[in-house]
Order: sequence, then structure tokens, then C-alpha cells
Amino acid sequence: MKVLVTGGAGFVGTNTVIALTKRGYDVIVADSLTRRGSEVNLRYLQETIPNLDFRQSEIEDMASLIFKEKPELVFHFAAQVAVTSSVASPLRDFKINAEGSFLVARAAADIDAPVIYTSTNKVFGDNVNKLPIVEQETRYDFDGELQQRGIDEKVSIDANHHTPYGISKLVGEMYVREFGGIANRCSCMYGPNQFGIVDQGWLSHIAFNKLRNRPTTIYGDGKQVRDILHVNDVTRLLLSQADMLITDRSRIAGEAFNVGGGFQNTISLLELCSLWGIEPEFEEWRPADQKVFYCDTSKAKSVFDWTPEVDMQQGLAELYEWTASTVAAV
Repeated sequence: MKVLVTGGAGFVGTNTVIALTKRGYDVIVADSLTRRGSEVNLRYLQETIPNLDFRQSEIEDMASLIFKEKPELVFHFAAQVAVTSSVASPLRDFKINAEGSFLVARAAADIDAPVIYTSTNKVFGDNVNKLPIVEQETRYDFDGELQQRGIDEKVSIDANHHTPYGISKLVGEMYVREFGGIANRCSCMYGPNQFGIVDQGWLSHIAFNKLRNRPTTIYGDGKQVRDILHVNDVTRLLLSQADMLITDRSRIAGEAFNVGGGFQNTISLLELCSLWGIEPEFEEWRPADQKVFYCDTSKAKSVFDWTPEVDMQQGLAELYEWTASTVAAV
């Protein structure tokens, strides 16, 4: 079965390509190679997969690639991923995440190929910051009924502030779902083949800073909490979604799923710095930063019998070890 992975040399893309290849899929990998680390991931893929079918392509090229190759399934991971970049260059952010995703979704629909899309928890906008929270010694947490349960898919996406990134990813998500694909509203993912930046992949970013003896800057007080999800758990879910789209598409077409580690895999910035022996520097809060976000993933459990399996402490140790082995390459 032929599948296309856009953003296939990115973090989630690389790990998904490996998992798909092991399952026997005929995988086309498309990536612009503009993000730092993507060239390292491409070399890894080429060393791991003989005769890798790689196409260096911009987002504007993806629709024509879909029409030419006619994949039976599309994993759409190509994106502009940084909130700060979306504020500085909102038009380019829109072109990649909104218009680009529309073109992918429409082209895939024209050849009857479903799309699996990586969306973001930022689609909920400032609604998350309006929820009641409590302040604890090293972290914030939700208060009331959301405590230890988290945000589910029913929380409104209609907010008066999203950031340009949140808007563009939401537009992309809605078009993918409108054309019969599915969207994964992802929390913080981590694992091997990740080259994080301050705005995305923060666990990896902090690991690289530590190993390079660079300062780690925290915006705010460091008590911000996120649920984190190891990429092995991500790819396991993606493969289950692919199986269902192939065998029973109508059951999930048009759906959105919250994808994260859940409360049991939450960590604050202060807690991570303590774990890795980091003395951070502090600056002012950034606009629209969420003090608390973690997912209620019960919908994914109900539909796919999926729950996170990788232990957080084990996963973080693995990320740090992988980063240490790779730091000289970038």
C-alpha cells in the first residue's frame, strides 16, 4: 500500500516513516528540508531504509505530488511550527499551515485518499487560560472537575485569541476534517530524532542547551505544566488510525482526537530543570502562554484502545541520551 508522509524528515515524520516501513507500507517521504535537523534525519532514514523514496518538496508542491503518485493514505505533518514565527510572519504561517493544508486535503480527497493531520492544542486558544487553576509549589494544575482529567475534544475552539499559529493550524484541521480526514490535536511530543526549538519541542531544546552549556530561559515562573508523550506512543496511535481509515473509514472520518500523555505524564518547567540539574534564567511571560495544559485522551482510548505506555522518566532519560549522542551533528 502506497502512503505519502509530508514533513517526512521531521521529528514525527521520521519516526512514522520507520514504523510504516516496518509494517510493509510503500512510503513516499516528502520534505522541504528547511528545518534544522531535517538533513540529519534524512541521512538516518537513508541509512535505515534501502532505496528510500524521498522527494524534496515545498508545501506548494504537495498537491501535484499527490495527483502524480496517487497514494492511498496521506500523513500530513509538514507545517510551520513556531508561535513566534507566526507572529513575525503571519502570512507565511497562513500559506503553509492553512492554505497548504487545504491544498493537501483537497488533492487527497480528489483521489479518495484519507488524510491524518497533526494539529495542535493551540486550536483551543485562550479558552484554556480561562479555566480555573490552582498554584502548587512547583506547578500549576487545573482546579475542580478538570483536575487530573484534563481537556477533552468538547472544549470550545471559539476563542477571542488564538495566536496566528493557533488560527492557521485550526483552519488546516477544519479543511482536513471537512474533506474526510482526521486531526490529532497534539500536546508536547518528544523522543529520538527531535531537534527542538524554544517554541516547539521544548524538552529537546532544553536538553540541547544543557549539553552545549547554554543557558535555559524560562518565560514566566516555570510552573507551567504540560503533558508529554513519547513518539513511540504517537506512532502506535497513528498506525491504529491508518488501519481504521483503511478498513472502516466512515467510523472516524471528520473526527478530531486529543493526543497527549495525560495527567500521569505531566511535568512543569521547574520540575524538568530540577531533574536535569539546570539553573534556569527567567524572563517575562509570553502572550497567550498556557499555564496548564494536559489532555483527556479517553476518546482515543475508546475508539482505538490506545493509551500511552512509555514511562515518562524512562522516556526523558532516552531523549537525553539520544540528544547527547547527536549534539555534535547539528
